[in-house]
Amino acid sequence: MKLRTQNPPHIRSRESSLTMMTDIVIATLPLYAMAVYYYGTRALLLGGFGVIVSSMADGACQLLAGRIPNIRDLSGAVTGLLIPLLLPASASYSMILLAALFGIAVAKQPFGGMGQNIFNPAAAGTAFAMICWPKSAFAYPVPFERLPAMVDDTVRLVSSPAYSLSLGGTPNIDLLDMLLGNAPGPMGGTNILVLLTCLIFLIVRKTVGLAMPAAFLGGASLMALLTPRVDAPALTAVAYELMSGLLVIGAVFLINDPVTSPKRTLPKIFYGFGTGALSMAFRHIGRYEESFLFALLVMNATVWIIDVWGEHLAHAMRRKNREFKTNPPVSEPAEQDVGAAQK
Repeated sequence: MKLRTQNPPHIRSRESSLTMMTDIVIATLPLYAMAVYYYGTRALLLGGFGVIVSSMADGACQLLAGRIPNIRDLSGAVTGLLIPLLLPASASYSMILLAALFGIAVAKQPFGGMGQNIFNPAAAGTAFAMICWPKSAFAYPVPFERLPAMVDDTVRLVSSPAYSLSLGGTPNIDLLDMLLGNAPGPMGGTNILVLLTCLIFLIVRKTVGLAMPAAFLGGASLMALLTPRVDAPALTAVAYELMSGLLVIGAVFLINDPVTSPKRTLPKIFYGFGTGALSMAFRHIGRYEESFLFALLVMNATVWIIDVWGEHLAHAMRRKNREFKTNPPVSEPAEQDVGAAQK
């Protein structure tokens, strides 16, 4: 028998990494279509620029490491597509450039490339860009105002509902408008209905599971319910928290990353719930109005611990199951049968 070694991720199904990445690329297309509808063709320029920079950086790093780039590897392109969606449509090309380079050259390739990175490259790159350009990263164009290819000082930029929540105020935007994307925010994170449709598509395609996004949104909702930041009815406050910032797009595209998330179901639920709760905790104590990416990176660093715990738990459950099958419990005779036996 021949044993063939292969680098992770090890996919135990008919789905290949190419198929998974293709599904994610397809799922981002409606978001870019809506971004064009809201802001004009500049959205496509940002996405195309992100794909080119990420793919070239991915290939260059592989060549420097002495490996032949795999043309069927779309993970670099996926990173390049996600980064602009996590930033304002007014983001500068230099911001996209730095985010893509950091995500690939620092958060991905030094750990061995695809399947071996600890941190999500798109999250790491975008978080780094937010630290370098905090004002630009949290200033958003107004929906339906067409943006020029090169944004200048004449473009009107406003704050998002997440900023109002960070100040303890209720956003002056209707929840229905937020659901439909008629609110300033990250280029791909405002239209909640489209994002939920993307999630359904990925679940039907079995590219992602339901456990982690459900646990993630559940953890964020519970924290928002227990520690509200606005003076509003409980469910309204929770809805504002969930539909602002990057929580929903994170639940669709980032929390489900198979490389940087746990492998078993129960650890997945724990990981998702913990990321959601930590995101809300960071919103209370963090410096920035949007803290999901930082919470995700912290949880990425703990995945190996969660996986070890999950393996120990699975081993203990298998051992108890074997013991149960080997030595099944003996049912005690009824009380009256015992009395009869004594006579």
